[in-house]
Amino acid sequence: MFHYMDRKEAIEMLRKAGFSHGEIDRITRFRKHFIPNELDQSRDDHRRLEFTRWLFRTGKLTDFVS
Repeated sequence: MFHYMDRKEAIEMLRKAGFSHGEIDRITRFRKHFIPNELDQSRDDHRRLEFTRWLFRTGKLTDFVS
């Protein structure tokens, strides 16, 4: 499972790294939009993998090349 630090930890880490207040604000806004998309992508990848496994188990997909 994914481990994401809480907002206060993230802001403190960015501040210590030398980011300005405006940069931290932009990064945290970007993060709010990025993380849900990342999780959606991994869910889609998992569904595709499960479908490929089903194709292989049912014989519709094989490792035989003609």
